[in-house]
Amino acid sequence: MVPLYLKQTWFFFRANLVPIMRIQLPFIILITLISMSAIQSVDPENPQMNNSLMMFYLTSLIFLPIYVGATIAYLESVVNEQPISTTEALKIGLTRWWPLLITKMLGAFGIVIGLFLFFIPGIYVLVRLAFSEYHSVIEKAGPTEALKNSWDDTSEFFWPLVNGLAVLFVILLGGNLLLEALLQVMGIDSVLLRSLLDIVFGFLNCLYTVYGFRLYCVMREKQSG
Repeated sequence: MVPLYLKQTWFFFRANLVPIMRIQLPFIILITLISMSAIQSVDPENPQMNNSLMMFYLTSLIFLPIYVGATIAYLESVVNEQPISTTEALKIGLTRWWPLLITKMLGAFGIVIGLFLFFIPGIYVLVRLAFSEYHSVIEKAGPTEALKNSWDDTSEFFWPLVNGLAVLFVILLGGNLLLEALLQVMGIDSVLLRSLLDIVFGFLNCLYTVYGFRLYCVMREKQSG
């Protein structure tokens, strides 16, 4: 079933490419620009945390729940055959910003602990919490409720999630590394070009969200079925 879910993920992503771009790209571009500024301001001989790096991490922390929440809200509206506008999606992302932020931070804390425990427990926790952001945005669940519901609901979908997300990870990471190596072979060291790659692959990361949402929809159908 994983190849089918991946195929459906790609078709869904491609069919809704422009609306998703409208939601995500402004934030991704801004974060990338701040990242460029932060990297250029770091002294190689004294690579300490500076204001630019702090701004980058803070901006990422602030913006990520907004555009991820807005993307999920838009995906849900398409499934319900009532697509919402970019503005409406962002409004929902803003209203769910705080619960989604706390949900992600609590989930990240559990994942980090798991990664310290010989890595595999961290992957297990990551997968079992994969539905938490959908519960947070779509069902308006609180952080602990979203995490608990995700833990319960992903038990049946653990391997489809692991396998599908792993395939996407290999494709996206492999594509990024391949292009980076190609630039090095060609002797191209352009900050602008590397920033464009960061924007492109930063945007393509939404495939993880779309794939997770596809399985989330399958889970809901089974529960209601």
